[in-house]
Amino acid sequence: MNRVHLDPGIYLNVFPVKIPEEEILIMTAPRSSFQDLRSLRQGLAEAGRNAWVYADGDVVYGYGSDAATLEEQGFQAQWLRLVELPRLATRVIIEGLVSTLEREGYETLPRKGRWQVYHPSQFHEVANGKIRVHRGYDLRAFFWRDMANNQLAFGLIVDIIWLLRDNANQPLNMRQIRQQYGYNVTITIGQIQGEYLPGSNKLNTEVARQRLYEHILPFIQDHLEFDLPCGGRARLLPEPIRVILGGEER
Repeated sequence: MNRVHLDPGIYLNVFPVKIPEEEILIMTAPRSSFQDLRSLRQGLAEAGRNAWVYADGDVVYGYGSDAATLEEQGFQAQWLRLVELPRLATRVIIEGLVSTLEREGYETLPRKGRWQVYHPSQFHEVANGKIRVHRGYDLRAFFWRDMANNQLAFGLIVDIIWLLRDNANQPLNMRQIRQQYGYNVTITIGQIQGEYLPGSNKLNTEVARQRLYEHILPFIQDHLEFDLPCGGRARLLPEPIRVILGGEER
């Protein structure tokens, strides 16, 4: 894997996402026909159908390799452009990336408006193997209007999260750990997380930069392209968005 070179500057943990510009076949139905999507989703899951549904405004969208079976529920096929449906686009970006990570063995945890993922076999052990420190990722997709070309743009926000488990894979928190294993163990965990400098209890003022370079950039580099559940592929740009500082000319 080639390390991404970043020029000096301030960067956000936001990576532009390119999605297909061409039309994609998507199933649609009036939202008024489905007041509660939970039963529809449950029925698709129980039937083993590879199909997802998502409501935005007064339309329900259906997609996936088995999406054609939604015709039985009153859906109709339409050729649509994802770039003109930003909320649907951000939805399928996350779903496509999460599906890729699940195939790689990641555990995925849905949260409101985001997904958290971690790999259960990748961890640091502390307290003689009684505590496992897992590094994970908090993932969100969003869109904005690019003022340079007056077009919608899409991005992926990647944050680092840490999950603490015992050797039976039960969740722990820092308060429990401190009470049971002592202050020094919490410092060791903080060093693994980068909050403290190696071998000390001094705060690491470079933790944000280190997490970007050592964890987030390699994660993005490993997932530059992935399939979208509606068809087509998404492409992540390896360089995060740079903050441009400027002032008013006099």
